[in-house]
Amino acid sequence: METFPSGEGISFICLGDIIGYGANPNECIDKVKTLGAVSIIGNHEAAVLGKTDILYFNEYAAQAVLWTKDNLDKVGKDYIAKLPYVHTDKKITASHGTLHSPEEFIYMVSASSAMHTFREMKTNICFVGHSHVPGTYVLRDGKVFEALSSKMKIEKGLKYIINAGSIGQPRDNDNRACYCIYDTEKEQVEFKRVEYDVKEARKKIIDAGLPEVLGERLLYGR
Repeated sequence: METFPSGEGISFICLGDIIGYGANPNECIDKVKTLGAVSIIGNHEAAVLGKTDILYFNEYAAQAVLWTKDNLDKVGKDYIAKLPYVHTDKKITASHGTLHSPEEFIYMVSASSAMHTFREMKTNICFVGHSHVPGTYVLRDGKVFEALSSKMKIEKGLKYIINAGSIGQPRDNDNRACYCIYDTEKEQVEFKRVEYDVKEARKKIIDAGLPEVLGERLLYGR
């Protein structure tokens, strides 16, 4: 996602899993560093570092973790080793999965799982990833609602959990890369989709010796 703080230009926040399924882990980390992005750790970085057991991963994801561990250079490993589980500033919180037990990388897939994170939030907005599916939960009058709009106004007095989707492996049946923009002057969040050479990304994955299914799924966005 991107944030636009007043008077500070553009800043970037990466919600974890910079690495994991693709054939260019070092290049991806270099890009995030070049952007000067604030980054947090995802379950794939944690698995490469040995902080998360790959027994929790499916067969193909586990193979990708092992491949990434062998192909990630020292600079990349040093970078991910310093990533925090949670980032919080004056306006937002960021976590890969839920805020309760962030080191367990729990999927937020329902209003009840979102409520646990709302209870932990110290800010009005929390950005998450992990599920690879964009979407928003809103806390209003003690109840959680799911918002499906691609653009929405951030209302005072409400709390928001926003899943920014996925750049590298979308899973909402749209193979375009997904991210979101938070404009802090307009108090508005907008989801964006970008087309890229999916077939070339698929070819790189297969040519690198990663599981073929990780390339094939990119074609369909799931």
